[in-house]
Amino acid sequence: MPATITHLFVKPARHRAVVAHDTLALTAGLGIVGDISAHKLSPRQVLVTLASQLAELKVAPGALSENLVLAGADIQDFRPGSAIVCGDVELRLTMYCEPCKQIAALVGNLAAVVERRGILGVVARGGMLHAGDAVTLIPGRYPPLPESVQQKFVEVVAAIPPGRVLRYRDVTLAMGVDDSFVRALPGYIKRNLHVPDLPLHRIVNSQGQLLATLPQQARLLAAEGVPSDGAVDLTVFLWQG
Repeated sequence: MPATITHLFVKPARHRAVVAHDTLALTAGLGIVGDISAHKLSPRQVLVTLASQLAELKVAPGALSENLVLAGADIQDFRPGSAIVCGDVELRLTMYCEPCKQIAALVGNLAAVVERRGILGVVARGGMLHAGDAVTLIPGRYPPLPESVQQKFVEVVAAIPPGRVLRYRDVTLAMGVDDSFVRALPGYIKRNLHVPDLPLHRIVNSQGQLLATLPQQARLLAAEGVPSDGAVDLTVFLWQG
């Protein structure tokens, strides 16, 4: 039985409340047009919640900064790896949205919101969504993203194409972890130095500078056509996803 979209929201900027809309435009691989989370690298382009879970938590639609609210969805089909299909639009659900301090005042006990704040996703096929549209959930259509932070790190680094680089903050964005995780990345780089074929040399700091922990970085980048004199030109070689 199809579910129904009851509410649509856009979050225009950080620390701003979501804005209700009757229609959303979605771009494949990018996200919702006009939403702060629209980014090709991000696995968090869209946040979907269930009306039934919002009712259980006693919070209003939009209070959790979600983009879509669904009514009538089977909870068993609503999980990472599922697809939400509506006409030409398809969303790939990637991971549960973790509770955070921004919603603590709304829900009180953050532990009660684990796996109930909604599920994040990416736009696999773009198009228009309208409040009142019927959608179909297809469980198991995609492999869920890894839950392990270590595995997320490895998968993101392995995906950086030859001849391109990512900054620390781009790595955290692509992992779908909090911005503060950038401080932990040097440790992850050191712990993964001996992982075969993992292209750690494609990570640079925020200014594009090479990393002291990777003495062969300049040589490896040069072999891929990326020149550097202590730093990489990010206007040319930064990977945008």
